[in-house]
Amino acid sequence: MDEGITLIFTAVDSPFSNGLNERLNQTLINKIRCAINENQKKRAWTTIAKQCVQKYNETEHTVTGFAPKYLLDGTDTTTLPIELKQNVTEHHWIQDRNTACSTSIIEECNYSSREY
Repeated sequence: MDEGITLIFTAVDSPFSNGLNERLNQTLINKIRCAINENQKKRAWTTIAKQCVQKYNETEHTVTGFAPKYLLDGTDTTTLPIELKQNVTEHHWIQDRNTACSTSIIEECNYSSREY
């Protein structure tokens, strides 16, 4: 464990062993496809992929209630005018990270306990 990050190894060629990562990949692939199809102007798919990942990271997620970019480095990604944005101190940012982490854990436990 380094910097609070735990490495988890999964089996090779077994996408079902890492469902969250596979879901993220599926979401990004769909966003890239949509962006390619809606734009008549030819652009490299790598450029489109970079923009899609950036938008994904700046979008508030329903489970955590925060955008990943904000949780990672404290960058405010809201689209509010500057006058309406709140100044986020490091203390608030750390509190928000802890809130997002605990919310994610609770959601995961609730999801795992469902019976199918």
